[in-house]
Amino acid sequence: MRNFEFFLDKLSELGRVEITCYSHGQYWDLRTHTGFNPLRENADLRERLIDMTTKRPQLPALIRDAHDVLFSAILWDDDSVYDSEAGFHRVLTEEEQKDTGSPAWFLIGPAALHSMDALGLHQYYRTYANSSVTEKHPPVLSFARFLSMIQIAAMVLGKRTDEEEIIRENHLDAGISAGLPADQIQFSLEQEEEESAHHTYSEEQALLNYVREGNAEEALHLNMRLDQQLGRMSQNQIMQWRKLMTVAVALASRAAIDGGASPGEAYKLSDYYLQKSDACMDVPALIACRNQAVRDFCERVAAQREHRKCSSYVQQCCEYIYQHYREKILLEDIAADLHISPTYLSRIFSREMKVRLQEYIARFRVERAANLLKYSNESIAGIGDYVGFPSQSYFGNTFKKYMGMSPGQYREKYQNSSFC
Repeated sequence: MRNFEFFLDKLSELGRVEITCYSHGQYWDLRTHTGFNPLRENADLRERLIDMTTKRPQLPALIRDAHDVLFSAILWDDDSVYDSEAGFHRVLTEEEQKDTGSPAWFLIGPAALHSMDALGLHQYYRTYANSSVTEKHPPVLSFARFLSMIQIAAMVLGKRTDEEEIIRENHLDAGISAGLPADQIQFSLEQEEEESAHHTYSEEQALLNYVREGNAEEALHLNMRLDQQLGRMSQNQIMQWRKLMTVAVALASRAAIDGGASPGEAYKLSDYYLQKSDACMDVPALIACRNQAVRDFCERVAAQREHRKCSSYVQQCCEYIYQHYREKILLEDIAADLHISPTYLSRIFSREMKVRLQEYIARFRVERAANLLKYSNESIAGIGDYVGFPSQSYFGNTFKKYMGMSPGQYREKYQNSSFC
């Protein structure tokens, strides 16, 4: 057995799902499996997958049938495979290419998304079997785990492995990403803004930090990994993922606000994706909707940060203020943290930000206070203390300097319209 076949064989064993190589009407089993497999017995299903890979050779084909059973195929038509010993992709030898023939497909499945009752199992067999066979239940696997199997197999065979692309290009996302900008604009016109398993705490915080930083790729990568560690919140997978969708969007919206996104914009976007998820009728579509929501929140944060590009020292200074604005902040403390002189920091900050450091800190605190006045019911004195002002009078005077009105007047003017 060649290295890449050994890799796939172990993947099949771990996932308890059959992986078979098919070429020119013949099969090469990586592992002996017993029982009925529609990929072997039903030509229509097999040819449908093969046709899908022909149209997109670099991408795994994935089908979820009417019985919620998953099947996949990966076209192996090039001369590259992953060498597990060397740790990289290499070109096949002539002998290896002759062993299997070209083209060839690695067929993965079946894997049921949930247990079927006797009637459901019988209907499944009637769909694919041409004759009476023993009706053995296919292995049960979550969509996230089956998708991970496909991604690993695709990596071994030198194909693309992007989770979002696999779901989208195999039409399992229920059109979540289609027409998003126009869709969101229409949603904004029609809707008024309103407030509306278990990973470790550190893992959740890492994910939220990626959102705060506007790092969409890392956030989605971590999301994919955390999907493998889900606690069970419902016996029904659809209900499980609807709950996860709600939690993910709520947390991402708050993290985006922490990262600089407008609270009003973040809450409206949160409502949009929660309503969008109502139209998702299966797990792949809910995952696609969740991923798109996380990406959207990250991109909004990144867009805000794009407007504030500056040198590394000034960026670190702004980040320090963001982390410590509720505390007493001195120029000397920031300079010591950055290992530069206070005079140099003050000079480059004023030059690049067009404002003195202490004035920037005061404005930052006022902006945070303004958001809390609009979107919370905390007392004015409590808000002033929370954002780092040493006294209520100092808070009131500074707030009026930058906002043109007192904190009480600002709340009276904006809070009711924010919650209506």
